[in-house]
Amino acid sequence: MKRTILLLITAIAAVTAVQAQAPERTANQDKYYVRRATHFDDLPVHHRDIIMLGNSLTDGAEWNELLGDPNVKNRGIIGDIIQGLYERMEPILKGQPRKIFILSGVNDVSHGVDGDSIGRAMEKLIVLIKERCPRTEIYLQSMLPFNTDVQMWKLLKDREQVVIDGNRAMEEAAKRQGVTWINLYPLFVDKNGKLREDLTNDGLHLLGPGYLIWRDAIIKYVKSSNKHMRPHNYPASPRRHFMPHHKRPRHFKH
Repeated sequence: MKRTILLLITAIAAVTAVQAQAPERTANQDKYYVRRATHFDDLPVHHRDIIMLGNSLTDGAEWNELLGDPNVKNRGIIGDIIQGLYERMEPILKGQPRKIFILSGVNDVSHGVDGDSIGRAMEKLIVLIKERCPRTEIYLQSMLPFNTDVQMWKLLKDREQVVIDGNRAMEEAAKRQGVTWINLYPLFVDKNGKLREDLTNDGLHLLGPGYLIWRDAIIKYVKSSNKHMRPHNYPASPRRHFMPHHKRPRHFKH
């Protein structure tokens, strides 16, 4: 009888421990975002992996095939903002990946955020990665232009300059933090300062040829070796609290 009670107590304690460790999941208006984020929570990241981190532009590609490397892992989610990346970094940081390529910011633009604030938010994300993953190579990519002539995105109307300002602020942040800046913007912009019409069918997202241009711009960084790379010269800090996915704000669909 005592043995049965002991086993029952042990089982209850084990279940309670598992529940305590699991992030709380409740209803969220952006169901795709939660499905994708919770899926990534359970997928392992290893020290040889290359992480593609971003919003729907990143989400939309088969990166391991495009770059010809099975260690490339897609961690893009439609609608994400820079703070959203920051809040879902924990599974990535635990894996200490070899490289992280970041592209984000246009959803922040759609939320009315200015260029300098975009730069500050991105720098906070970079500092976090450097603190937790001192041997990880970080590649910060510029925002791409958009084109409201192809399709009207009301939240982006007349905000082309914010993308330019945000890219400038992020480039400065990359220099301060000693990470690689990749300026994709000139490869995608037309003479009127808009996303080239031959590379999009909605003015915001890329068609296949656009991803080939992106691939060609970053392939040398993907293939380069960092086996002799020295750790980032940045002090460690205490582990931070990450907001559960259900508490994050609803994101603009990009």
